[in-house]
Amino acid sequence: MDRFLNVLICPHQRRKHVQAELERLTPGVMYMGRLDMSELPLYRMEWAERREGVFVRWRRAILDTSVPRILSGRLNCPVLLAYICDEAIWGYALFYKGSPVDQFRTVPGYLGDGFADDTGPERRAARLTRHFPVEREDILEYLTPWSREEPEGGGPQGNCWQLEDFLSRLVPWAGGLLTSDQLTPTETAPAADPSSPQENAPDRVAGQLPPEPEPGPEACLPFLTGVRAQRRGWSFPLSLLYRLFPQKRPVPETVPHQGWTVRELGETLERFYSGELDRLELDFAVHGEGTYIRRLKKTMYQTFRLTLELIREEGRCMCLLLDDQESGIYRLIADREVYMTVDTKELERTVFHGQRVEGYVVFQEPAPETVRRELPLLLARLDRRDDVLSPTRRMGVWSGEVPMTNTEAARRQHQENRKIWCLE
Repeated sequence: MDRFLNVLICPHQRRKHVQAELERLTPGVMYMGRLDMSELPLYRMEWAERREGVFVRWRRAILDTSVPRILSGRLNCPVLLAYICDEAIWGYALFYKGSPVDQFRTVPGYLGDGFADDTGPERRAARLTRHFPVEREDILEYLTPWSREEPEGGGPQGNCWQLEDFLSRLVPWAGGLLTSDQLTPTETAPAADPSSPQENAPDRVAGQLPPEPEPGPEACLPFLTGVRAQRRGWSFPLSLLYRLFPQKRPVPETVPHQGWTVRELGETLERFYSGELDRLELDFAVHGEGTYIRRLKKTMYQTFRLTLELIREEGRCMCLLLDDQESGIYRLIADREVYMTVDTKELERTVFHGQRVEGYVVFQEPAPETVRRELPLLLARLDRRDDVLSPTRRMGVWSGEVPMTNTEAARRQHQENRKIWCLE
C-alpha cells in the first residue's frame, strides 16, 4: 500500500537535468537509511515543467527524504520534498546543496520515527524565505503543528489537503499541481546529440555572466575573530618532568591577528605543518539565517561561532571544524577507503586527545598532505561551506556529526564537545 503522496519542487531547474540525476540513483544498490535507491519508481513519477522550475509527483510506501537530499547536492540548488501521509497529515523537508535546512510535520509523532523539533513558526518561515520568493506572513499560519494527535477533516487544522494552499503561497507557479491531472508521465530521456548546437549552447543567464574568480584562503579573514596556538612540548616522556616543573608545561597563547593578510595566515598554518605548534585554533564569526523584525521591517542576522582545530599528538594529526549554527562537528577523513567500504559496526576506534574516535579520522603522520590541500579550500568558502563539507557532493572528504534538528539538547552536547576539543 502506498502511504505517501510525494512531490518534489526544484526551483530554476529543467526537467531533463532533474530526470537525469534521478536516473543516476537507480543503478546498483545504494542504501541511505531505510531507503533502497535501486527501487526508486521512476516509471510512476509524473512531471510538470514551468519556466520557474520543475514539479514531480509520485506515490510510495515509505518517505523518500534521501532523494531530495542527494538531488540538491548534485544540482547545487534547493529542493523541497512535500508529502501527505495516509491522507491524514502533511509535512515537508527542505534541502540545499546536499544539507538539510528544515523539516516540518503537522503531527510530529505520527510516523513513530522519533521526529521532534522545537523550532518555532517564525524561524521556519525565515528558512523558507531564504530559498523561495514569499513573504513570511503569508505562510506563518501553516507552520504550527496541530494540537490533536489524530487530525480529522472538517477544519483548517485537520485537513491534510491544506498542503495545496501552502504550496500555492510558497511556490505560486506550482499552485494546483498537487491534485492536477495535467502532469505527464516519465519518459525515457533522449540521448544528447553532441553535434547539436542547441545542446551545446550555454544557458542564457550563465552565458551573460562573466566567470567568477575562484576565492582564496584570504576570503576567511573578514570572519576571523581569534587565533590561539600551543607550542610543541618536550619530545621525551613528559609526565614526571611536567609534574616537577609545571611552569614548563606549554600553555595556549593568543596570536595577534589584526591586520592579517593571506601571508600571515599562511605563515601561521606553516608553523603547524612544520611541527613548531602542537595545536592551532582559528575562531570565526559567520552570519546564519535571518530573523524578520516586524517593528523594524527588516531582517536581522544572527552571528554564529565557527572553530577550526588542528591537533597533533604522538606523531598523529586530526583536523576538526565545530559549527555552532548546526551544533555539528566535522572531521577531515584520513582513510577514505575505510570510510567508504567498511561497515559501521566493524570500524576500528582509537584513542586521540583522550577520546575514543573512529580510526579513519586520525592521520598517522604529523603533517598530512590532505590537510594542506583541504584547509585552503575550506577557508576560501567559510560562508559557503556547505559545498566543501557536503557528504554527497564531496563524498569521503569530511565526516560530519550533525543533528537533524538543532534542539536544546543538541546545543548542550555541542558545548560539551567544545570543552573537549577546544583550547581553554
